[in-house]
Order: sequence, then structure tokens, then C-alpha cells
Amino acid sequence: MLPQLRPVAVAANRSCESLQLSKAFRPASLVLSALLIAGLLSTGPARAHGVAGARLFVSTMLIDDPNVADEATLPLFFWLPRPAGAGTQPPQQYQLNVEFDKRITENFGFALNSGYSWLRAPGAKTANGWQNLAVTLKYKPYVNAEHEFMMSVGVVRSFARTGANGSNGAVLGNSDSGSTTPMFYFGKGLGDLPIGYLRPFAITGTFGYQIADKKLKLTGIDPDSGNPLFNNGTSNQWVGGITVQYSLLYLQSQVKDFNFPDWVNRLTPLAEATWSSPASNPNNMSTQYLVGAGVNYTSRDYAMAIEMLIPGNRQSGSHLGLVAQFHLYFDDLLPTSLGKPLVSF
Repeated sequence: MLPQLRPVAVAANRSCESLQLSKAFRPASLVLSALLIAGLLSTGPARAHGVAGARLFVSTMLIDDPNVADEATLPLFFWLPRPAGAGTQPPQQYQLNVEFDKRITENFGFALNSGYSWLRAPGAKTANGWQNLAVTLKYKPYVNAEHEFMMSVGVVRSFARTGANGSNGAVLGNSDSGSTTPMFYFGKGLGDLPIGYLRPFAITGTFGYQIADKKLKLTGIDPDSGNPLFNNGTSNQWVGGITVQYSLLYLQSQVKDFNFPDWVNRLTPLAEATWSSPASNPNNMSTQYLVGAGVNYTSRDYAMAIEMLIPGNRQSGSHLGLVAQFHLYFDDLLPTSLGKPLVSF
């Protein structure tokens, strides 16, 4: 899942140098501590797949889903033409991203995200390198099976200079400043609606506030261009997204069986939208929107998905792009080892 948009690169599924409690990180450290304590004390039953009652929330790509699970994305492929000036060919951005999710207890776990990026611009040497590492802690405190509702809270920590850095890293979207992002996740199935063919719909979403380790500061004005000059910090950001899903498996099992082939019943058409917006001044970034529309195929052990990417504004991209992933569910593939929590009560 991709938690936020960046000026050039998009983070892998969620946005390690040694963990340091900088001034910007200290407020969020309270959230981290609360998540650790709550996760270790959680004893309620849970499913590794994102299940709430009869609802399965599929693994999405532009935003993170609300579940805590044992799973991996190997890999996620991302391609999007970047913004370009009038009459010029747009730079082509490519990424191969990976994610590993592991439960510590039934309802508490972590995720590791990284990947490799390429930026090919006409007439210029290809920039490439590793993305900065992101680590997520997530706790799922509440599931309502009757109303097909699930919610989680988490913290995403992005570690600066764990990928390509310097001018090459800046071109790829890596920041020289780490960040901490408290997050809220939810999923709601519409199975309690009175209209049968609307019941297979579900909505999931995320919302967070990204806190930069090093604040962006205005250092002067370029005498030649008149443009403002900044240090190598970053501004804080609001980040979030939403998905709309229509489960054919839910349609077949809970509404009406049209005798489709099994592979058709495992399809979930869906649309996703993600956004990021500066939340502090000064800032040198713009609000960005990105929409994905496609289909997910979910089997017992794995899932595959593909979506067309649609830039929501010029700052997000110049043309249509593509994102696709292959996702593994370890709770079914390796239920006695990698697919079970590290701690059982």
C-alpha cells in the first residue's frame, strides 16, 4: 500500500538508520508506547485475513488495509509518467516495492516496506536506487462482525538515508529527513443495507498526520531566479485515502449465486484514491491526488491485483500509469510457522 504521494516517488505501500527520538518524534513516541502496551495485552480472537463477519477486505495497493496479518507483497510494480513542461516528454517513474507483515500478537503487528526506484528522463541519465525504509506498528482494537466493521490504529516510521541519498535520492523522492506518521485505518462492509445488490460493496480508508524530524526553513532568496531557498528539511503533511470495493464472492455467498465460474467469484472490482497535502509553513510541496481503478483476485493462499493509475492533478502525474501486485497469505501457506503470531496467550 502506498501511504502518501511524494513530489517524484511514491512510497511503497506505506511510507533503517538507528531509531532516534528527535524533537519531532517525541510526541509520537507516546503513541508508539501505547500501541506496544495495547498490542501485548490484546487477547481477543482475530483472523489473519481481513475478515469481519461475512466480509473479506482485500489487500489494496495505494493505501493500507485495516487488518493486522502475516503476509507479504512480492512484489508491487508501479509505473507513472511524471509531470513535464509543455512540449517535452515526461519522465517515466518505475518502482518494484516489497512489504512484509508479521503479527506479534493476534491483533498487534508490524510491517516493513521498501523498494527500488528508477526515473528515466529523455536526454538524461537514468536515476535509480533504493527507497528509504518504512516500519509500521499497527494495533487492531475493534471488529464488529454483525456490521462488518474493522478499525486499527498505527504509527509509520520512515527512516532517512536508508536508501539512495544526496542528489540522486532527492530525484527519486527520498527525503534527508525522517518522519513519523500516526495513522487511523477502517473498513466497513455494506452488508447491513436493505438493498441486496448494494450489500457486496465495502469501503476502507486511512488518515494520518506526517511529522517531519527536521522542519523545513526558508534560508533566503535566489538572486538570479527570485525563488525561495530552503534547508533540507520537510514540511509536515496530511495523508490519507479511501477505497470502494465490490466483492463478487460476497454477492455469490450472501446475496445471489449467478453460477459464475469460481475464478470470477473471487474477483473484487475496486477503486482507490490517495492524497497528501502540506500541513505546515513554509512548504515547498503541493497537494497531490492519485486514483487507481482495477480488479483484485483473491485465492486462499495468495492475491493478485492490477489497477490503472489516474493522476488527480498535474502535480501527481502527466499521463495514465499502472500498478500491480502479487500478495501472499502466510496464515494459510505456513499456518504453523510464519503464519501464526509470535506470542500466543
